[in-house]
Amino acid sequence: MKYRHEVVVHAPLERVAAWHRDPEALARLTPPGIRLHWELREPLAEGSRLRFAIEIGPLRIRWTARHREVSEFGFTDDQEEGPFRRWTHRHRFEARGPDRTAVVDEIEAEWPRSPRRWVVATMLWLGLPFLFAYRGWVLRRCLEERG
Repeated sequence: MKYRHEVVVHAPLERVAAWHRDPEALARLTPPGIRLHWELREPLAEGSRLRFAIEIGPLRIRWTARHREVSEFGFTDDQEEGPFRRWTHRHRFEARGPDRTAVVDEIEAEWPRSPRRWVVATMLWLGLPFLFAYRGWVLRRCLEERG
């Protein structure tokens, strides 16, 4: 399965990239109602890893991801442990002018064989439009200059 989301923020590419390198970026991008618990949080770099658990209601989901293709134009994270059989998330930053940047998220996933994990993966997948609408709102709020 594939999912794609794009949001354009009125901020230069350098500021958008720096914001995403901040270790608190993922916590800021996590919607209310989802609790994030860190187990390992390495600074964003080639080969760095994140290990965390998210709680959605009574459900606790553990996730480990490794970063690759890290540059000023984005990065990719691959799930090493988590609810999906395979999950690759590409984060791209594209300059659309001196003060406008598109943040493009592309996800490719394969469903697990386990029935329980299949249900969890499907629930998470169906929530992606809400998750990325929230993330777009956060990015605009944090990165765009307020008059």
